[in-house]
Amino acid sequence: MILDGTVVRVRLDRKATNISLLVVSGVRRDGHKVLLAVKNMGGESEAAWRGVLDGLIAHGLRTPEFLITDGGAGLERALAALWPDVPAQRCTVHKHRNLLAHAPDTLNEEVSADYTDMIYAETAKEVQTRRKAFLRKWRLRCPAVAASLEEAGDRLFAFLRLPVEVGADHERDRAAPRGVQAPHQDANRAAVGVGRAIS
Repeated sequence: MILDGTVVRVRLDRKATNISLLVVSGVRRDGHKVLLAVKNMGGESEAAWRGVLDGLIAHGLRTPEFLITDGGAGLERALAALWPDVPAQRCTVHKHRNLLAHAPDTLNEEVSADYTDMIYAETAKEVQTRRKAFLRKWRLRCPAVAASLEEAGDRLFAFLRLPVEVGADHERDRAAPRGVQAPHQDANRAAVGVGRAIS
């Protein structure tokens, strides 16, 4: 299940304003994505997220097998209360943006290249090796970038615990990180559609 809070600009009563939407999507076993909820709850507090999630549970939502989140504090608390044992993945797109926000513009390309090499490494062992190298390098070059990566902890790499798809070369399925990234784009598309409907 993919959970994301996003802000969209809409026109209400002929006046442009920002609204915060909580977006929940599911991913079926066949990979098909299903939009479960788009709610304006007035913010991203724990109570707001609980309201959305409790509503979905009341309508038959079962405990998810895997969660992808934007890392917001309210969402994290709501999930810890509802599903403390469900593995949770921090969104790799959100974290990438956080890293760039902590780096000078002149280093953005290099940070992006190192981050992409780490996230898309071929094996779990390579991901961990590149993670250590990333931290070693950026602690020296730009400590705020390293601190931002460390903030996410192992939750940024939860996709490594997903079942491996065995192919001809017995390689790890590289689709997992891409699947982790796509939710934010889906949430934004859904939110923009809702924003247009409201205006």
